[in-house]
Formats: sequence, C-alpha cells, structure tokens
Amino acid sequence: MDSRLRGNDNLLGGCYMRCALIILLSLSLAGCASSVVYNPMQQPLPQEILLNESGFKAVQDGMTETQIHQLMGTELVIGYKSQTPGYQPLTIPNPYKSEAIKGTTYLIEYYIEAIRQPDGIVSDNELMPLVFKDGKLIGRGWPLANSVRPAHPSA
Repeated sequence: MDSRLRGNDNLLGGCYMRCALIILLSLSLAGCASSVVYNPMQQPLPQEILLNESGFKAVQDGMTETQIHQLMGTELVIGYKSQTPGYQPLTIPNPYKSEAIKGTTYLIEYYIEAIRQPDGIVSDNELMPLVFKDGKLIGRGWPLANSVRPAHPSA
C-alpha cells in the first residue's frame, strides 16, 4: 500500500478517535447535570416561622376571651399579594378555629403558633390551643386541651 494513503488512514483514524472521545466525554458530563427544579413547598425550613409570638408572651391565665381577642387580634397576616397600587395583606382568622366542648363550659381556641412545614396546610403541630372555662383562660397546650375533650367525640 502506498505510504501516502496509509498516512491519510492514520489522520482519519485519529480524527475518529478524537471525535469519539469528545462525544464520550460530552455524554459523561451530561449525566452530571442536575435537572432538579427548586420547589419552596418541598424544601425544609431552616427554622420555624413563629407567629403570634408577642401575643403568646402576654397571655396569662385568668384573662377573659375578650381580653385574649384584643391582645391577639382577629386576623393574622401570613403574607402579601401584589396588586395595583401596592400590596394587599393575606390574612387568616385569629383564632384559626375554636371548639366548644358539648355539655361543659369549656371552650378551646386554636391559634397558629408557628409554620413548621410551608405546605399550605395548617396542621395541629402548628397550633397552640388556649383553653377557657366559664369565659376565662385556664391554660394552654395540647395536654390540657386533650384532657377537657371527651374521649369519644359524639358524631
């Protein structure tokens, strides 16, 4: 075979090898690329977002429902929505919910204490129950709230 042709074979062979190597490296690096999309609803919070904090610090046993409502307010601002002009606050009721215990003078009001998971759902671990008897606060917390509830709620 002519040496000139053999040189062209080596030149073409080298080109094919370099192209194959470049393609192989490109595909290898493409596998390292991340296709993860940021979703704030799935990201854990670095810390809890405390709400009603100053109100909870001022709440004392013996206060009336009216005093608690004046202290805590009737709405809780949880964010803002853009509108023309400016922003409109996004609010939820404060207390978030309440429960009168049938056949007793107990009332439980549930206030949002913290956002622990930003999932758009208010779960029990984000609420602080305040327990009233005869219109006066007797305490707070889940152990007390569970102790005044009937063991088997009536349907």
